[in-house]
Amino acid sequence: MGLEIIEIVEDDQGQAKLLDQILRQASFRTNVAFDGPSAMQDVWRIKPSLIMADDNLPGLTGREMCKRLRQDPSTKYIPIILLSGYSSEERRVEALDGGADDFIVKPYATAELVARVRALLRRSQQGQGQEEDLGEDLALTESLYVAMYRGQKLTLSVHEWKSLRRLTSTVGSVVPREELSTLLWGDDALMHDGVIDRCMEQLNKKLAGEGPAAGHIKMVPGGFRLIIPSSEKPDIVQAQ
Repeated sequence: MGLEIIEIVEDDQGQAKLLDQILRQASFRTNVAFDGPSAMQDVWRIKPSLIMADDNLPGLTGREMCKRLRQDPSTKYIPIILLSGYSSEERRVEALDGGADDFIVKPYATAELVARVRALLRRSQQGQGQEEDLGEDLALTESLYVAMYRGQKLTLSVHEWKSLRRLTSTVGSVVPREELSTLLWGDDALMHDGVIDRCMEQLNKKLAGEGPAAGHIKMVPGGFRLIIPSSEKPDIVQAQ
């Protein structure tokens, strides 16, 4: 993982320098910004592999950055870690619900911070597959799967495909969140609920594209339930 560029966004120059040193010593390349608007310009320009931002930034807070980046198709899948001096559960939940993939409280342990970065990069690479850029008009993507639903093809990521395959095995029954987590990431204890929630959100958008009466995934306490009208189960055995 020595070629990834990590965007550091930290208004405290001492903290920014410390993060820069930690990540460079771990063989990452870095780019540093000291406020939200400058960081947004950097992200659009260099497309970093991961963003590590303080939650309380001048001009644009870390959570506001998350919201804007998730709304932009070109940046919506870039992993984001928010750093904060506040450790309340409410602040952590707001950050994860707002689009952050991880939330680290200051002061942090150097070894754990680097481990979280590596784990998040690993999950991101596994989930998106690999793209071969053949020019601005064509790109080939590996590790995408196809689900056939109502005669239409739904192109899915690896995580979407695995989740849908598990949900269709027991249509109407609740699949525990912990079971899906283990299915997608094994025993990686650094995974956060926001990642699964976004995966379910994307699946719902793709299922809903087949009409108002299409199936959908409902979030329930402790897990998720796939609801399919008239037992129209998707065929998810094809891969491309």
